[in-house]
Amino acid sequence: MPEGLVSARRNKFRCEWPPFTLIGIRLVTIRWRALNRSPVPEMEGTVVVLRVYLDSSGEPGGNYLTPAAFAGPDDIWQEFDVEWAKMLSGHTPPASYLHMRELAHLRDGFSGPGWTPQSAFGLVFKCLMYMQHLDKKKFRMFYCTVDRDAWHKLKAQTYQLPDPIEMCNEFCSEKVLDWYFVKYPGLIGPNAVHYFFDRNEPFRARFEAKWKQERRRHSRADEIDPMCRWDLIGDVESAEMKKTPGLQAADLLAWSVNRNKTISGDVPGAGLSEIMRNIIPSLYKVWDEAEMRKAYNPLIYRA
Repeated sequence: MPEGLVSARRNKFRCEWPPFTLIGIRLVTIRWRALNRSPVPEMEGTVVVLRVYLDSSGEPGGNYLTPAAFAGPDDIWQEFDVEWAKMLSGHTPPASYLHMRELAHLRDGFSGPGWTPQSAFGLVFKCLMYMQHLDKKKFRMFYCTVDRDAWHKLKAQTYQLPDPIEMCNEFCSEKVLDWYFVKYPGLIGPNAVHYFFDRNEPFRARFEAKWKQERRRHSRADEIDPMCRWDLIGDVESAEMKKTPGLQAADLLAWSVNRNKTISGDVPGAGLSEIMRNIIPSLYKVWDEAEMRKAYNPLIYRA
């Protein structure tokens, strides 16, 4: 591990599948008569409003598909935006954004004088050293990876698998809502979660369609509970990654996870995802062949 990076393994929540997922969050305070699902009576509280940033890595037809996200409240993101910009502009040579595909190949924004593999990944480690010092009770990273080769293999064997994008949305994008219920009991509110996907993300359209469908269905349902988890979402939007530090951090994580799955040996970027898991609290799910076989069944059983 590079000097200056300190393991935070005791603070991360690694498990085969985490019970909830967060993705890139901003907190503001508004007054609201909070609804509490616990036995505690209703209470006057401060609603925690979340902002979710999500980016992904994985070429069309590639072996792995990985969406990733970061989370933190408003004070974290206010500092993050400022310090991230300072790190990029203060680096030698300076950068105006972080995009791992460009950085790793020294192209576009990372192709000018002074850019070498050493200076490029030196910038990455500066970013990691900054993120390791953020409040580990507030700042989280999340990702889900689907092995598409294994998915196609099991699909051919009649396993009843969802589409990889649906799997990623279910086990990444949607889990922020479960986390919201668990993390802030009594402080949840309708329209309080705001999703921001990188432009042209394949996950956004399906996630947004499901959100709208579930809200319509719930609005017609006669339920005792006045609010379902889909009511928590206020909007689903796109943002420009080059102008959004939260999306740049998510790009770094998604790229690092896929990089670790597709390369071997001592090459730039190898092991970055493991370093990030050691220094930043994390929740993640990896859908390899073994996990898919455990979670799903074939339509036709062969002797």
